[in-house]
Amino acid sequence: MIYQNRLLKSLLAVFLVWTFFTGILLTTAQDLQPNEDLSLGASVFVFRSSGRTAQKKFVSSNRAKRTRTQRVAVTKKINRQYENLAVVTNRRKRIKEVAPTMVAVTDVKRKTPKEASIALTGTGLYYYEQNDLDKSIEAYEEAIRLDAKNADAKFGLSDALARKGSDLLEADKPKEARYFFDDAIKNNDKNSVAYAGLGEIYDALDDNDKAITNYEKALALDVALTEINAPLGVLYYQKNDLTKADTLLSKSLETNQGDVSTQYFLGLIRYKQKRYEESRVALTQAKTLDATMPEVRLSLGVALERLDRKEESIAEYKEAVRLKPNYVDAWFNLGSNYYEQRKYEDSIAAYKETLKLKNDLGEAHANLADAYRQLQRYGDANGSYGLAAMFIKDDAELYSNWGFSLGKVNKWDSAVARLNQAIALSADHIDYTNLGWALYNAAQIDLQSKRPADARVKLEQAKTALNKAVTMKQDFAPAQINLGITLNDLGEHQAAVTALKRATELRKNWLFAINELGIAYRKLNDYDNAIKQFERTVDINDKYAIGYFNLGEAQLRRGNAKEAKKALEKLKKLNKNMANALEVMILGAKLN
Repeated sequence: MIYQNRLLKSLLAVFLVWTFFTGILLTTAQDLQPNEDLSLGASVFVFRSSGRTAQKKFVSSNRAKRTRTQRVAVTKKINRQYENLAVVTNRRKRIKEVAPTMVAVTDVKRKTPKEASIALTGTGLYYYEQNDLDKSIEAYEEAIRLDAKNADAKFGLSDALARKGSDLLEADKPKEARYFFDDAIKNNDKNSVAYAGLGEIYDALDDNDKAITNYEKALALDVALTEINAPLGVLYYQKNDLTKADTLLSKSLETNQGDVSTQYFLGLIRYKQKRYEESRVALTQAKTLDATMPEVRLSLGVALERLDRKEESIAEYKEAVRLKPNYVDAWFNLGSNYYEQRKYEDSIAAYKETLKLKNDLGEAHANLADAYRQLQRYGDANGSYGLAAMFIKDDAELYSNWGFSLGKVNKWDSAVARLNQAIALSADHIDYTNLGWALYNAAQIDLQSKRPADARVKLEQAKTALNKAVTMKQDFAPAQINLGITLNDLGEHQAAVTALKRATELRKNWLFAINELGIAYRKLNDYDNAIKQFERTVDINDKYAIGYFNLGEAQLRRGNAKEAKKALEKLKKLNKNMANALEVMILGAKLN
């Protein structure tokens, strides 16, 4: 009698173990589809996009700009081209140089004002050719004072003023340069160099519309001034007018293969056009022309990623941060690249560097949290998700992932709250499936804490959420399996069978779903169908210990101890604890 009482207590303990194994299956995340991740707990969680894909990268964007060095180079090129054209087309043919010694004050006094004006105009040109711009301007201005109708003097003065403005622009004195360009246009409203100079100034001030207006005026006045094509093309890129940008930069490339900014921005355009190999070629050429530009390294890294050349991409990002240690975008992309390669520790290090430089970058906090989550450092993940949520208010995926991580540390009420936030932002079938997952697990905590009424409320809420998911997308297997598990716990076993059968139809050979369907049949005392499902699990995977345990138990309940023992023998090779439990149950059946 004492022995039988002990045996009954043992069988009760085994039954509780069996309930755990058949009702709750804990395992690691696995991919359902290339773009969908699933995690099995006491029901199923589905990541909205992919549990392994970082949320965001910094790619080549419209905010890319030319460097000051590149702007200075363009200014020099435009002036050089203008001067070459002036010589070729003989634009100053009516003016003859007059050395200053030829126009002494006494000589000027003997001449008429008009004659003196002509002489001083020649002196202005003389000083202009000597690049003594201050004296050139002084001579031209005196010539105009003597004869306000001297068009040649005004033309020469305009050129001298524009060149002076360009010199000031090269010296990084845009305010002073603007004064000279404006004055140049007052004297000759067809001065293309002055308009081009104003274009450069407005470009530096990020006033793209005014910059484009002035560049286009310059090009309309002087179509041969092809050096303008490059900066104008960049401005249209920044306006996201890729057609015009492509046309202008391609024209620039025809005459200037060695212009780094042209190659760089053409590379960005090709990237946006999804012509990734051409983008790589252009950006590689830009790197060859100037190996010190971190922006080129970043964009080349992004293009290489698109071509699945991950290691080369990482090398470019590393070089970008070496050239520019405070380059937030490059650190961020380095973290993202490492993440996608499942190098989570390296990813964490890169994201931490990102956040040292820009602590209010919500996407970096979110991606850092994802990396922590992959390492099952859920406490760190939850902290980082919380920081991300301070800056990101409209990202359902953030709240969804955060809900998952909260669940993994058994903070189920908080998980439910976060998943409800995800629903408030998107309300799709995945969110309702995950809400059902969290509510189901929250109910299990209530049951363990002997709060059956609270558990019942949460299970009903889970059922409501999961029915919404199924209504939204009837062929979504995770929603069907979560619904089936929940219905099992609510005692609605026939309805559970319907949901679970649908799940197994949608996902062939899904062990978790097949096993759960077997449990639903078992709870209906339909041992034949239960056994069929458990047999399916071990046929699919002959190392599936839970399947053998459930098969043995179901055979035993059907009264077939021989088949139960066969399952036991298999189980002994796979899981000693489960085998011992099943053996005790078989022994108890014999005693009875």
